[in-house]
Amino acid sequence: MKCVHAVCAAVVATLVALALTVSAAKPAGDSPTVSSLASLMEGLHWGVTHTDIARIYNQVGGRFDQEYNPVLAKMQPGTRMQALEADRENRKAAFAATFIEFKDTPTGYDATGLKGEYTYRNHESIMNVDKDGKRRYFFFIGAPPTERFWKFYDEIPLKADGPLGENFQSAVAKITGEIGSTGRMRQADPAQGIFHTTAEWQDSTTHLRAVDRSYEHIVGVVLEDRATLGQLPQLRANKPDDVLALDPSIRAITKGGISDPNAAGSDNAAAATKKKKK
Repeated sequence: MKCVHAVCAAVVATLVALALTVSAAKPAGDSPTVSSLASLMEGLHWGVTHTDIARIYNQVGGRFDQEYNPVLAKMQPGTRMQALEADRENRKAAFAATFIEFKDTPTGYDATGLKGEYTYRNHESIMNVDKDGKRRYFFFIGAPPTERFWKFYDEIPLKADGPLGENFQSAVAKITGEIGSTGRMRQADPAQGIFHTTAEWQDSTTHLRAVDRSYEHIVGVVLEDRATLGQLPQLRANKPDDVLALDPSIRAITKGGISDPNAAGSDNAAAATKKKKK
């Protein structure tokens, strides 16, 4: 019975892995087109490297400085100011250090709601920052140092006083109001590689998804470069490993069929025993 359970678990794991790949590679399709999603890009541009993204946040006058400078400007020199400056510099260093490549070794991201947003062994990478009440993940594709930024995923808390309200319905309504168009709703359907209820929009260059992660009290807001999204099947040439596949050495041994090497000896022994009884 344990073997049967193990095989079933392996089958499920394979199907889930394949479905996740299909989900991540799914094109924008017939998502409703709006005039522009530029307001949601917050000044970011597709195609830059992870060092460019780090520079946008960490440089003098960058986004961390813009957060801290108004507070520092009101403080008198002393230990409190030094502590706040140290906190700012620590956050800058921590952000730069979050860059991770999805190579051969599984990462902690596999146990999060981001599973399905990336693949392994296809020159994909990620970094993240906690800022402005949300966690933002930056996704890159291509071999460093020429990787390119193609997607970011914001995890925004769902709460009554939050920017997108206390539930997924209010989040979709607020996004609809901001961009002036109703999105295409897609219900969760694992068979189609859709693991969360999702609302979708697009403009000429960018695809937008609102992802229902209410079970975590989160809504995911995802913006993707449409050009890269359309090329994902080619860019993700390495597919998930088949957990049911036989090891090559075992496959070679069993190529001619599986037989018991002691079977012939057993048959001879049985025949001898029978003759002796006679």
